Amino acid sequence: MKIIKRTESPFRDTPGGMVLVATRVASQPPQFPPIEFVHDDQKVEEIELGPTGSLYSFTIVHPGKEKQPYGLAMVDFAPGVRAFGRLLFGTEAPAIGSRLRVVPFALPDGTPDYAFQE
Repeated sequence: MKIIKRTESPFRDTPGGMVLVATRVASQPPQFPPIEFVHDDQKVEEIELGPTGSLYSFTIVHPGKEKQPYGLAMVDFAPGVRAFGRLLFGTEAPAIGSRLRVVPFALPDGTPDYAFQE
């Protein structure tokens, strides 16, 4: 049996907005981030999450005097998948239960990523 590493991005742009990509294998529940390794004979179903979800929880990280604080969030999406990622906000953090969009975000090294924003 051969093991295959999936290389697809866990997010993509769609006409309706940016979405996250979860995966489901057999009768297992969907998961995000998507499954990374599969057997070559396994059927992997991709499920788009978003472009909006509901804020489940968040925290503000204070990394030190020289760096700006930033937010991290857990966001609930249909069909029952909870995703973790950077939370972008202005002067006031969103309330629990707020609708958040998946938006493009660049990591400090320029690598494309995603974040959540009201």
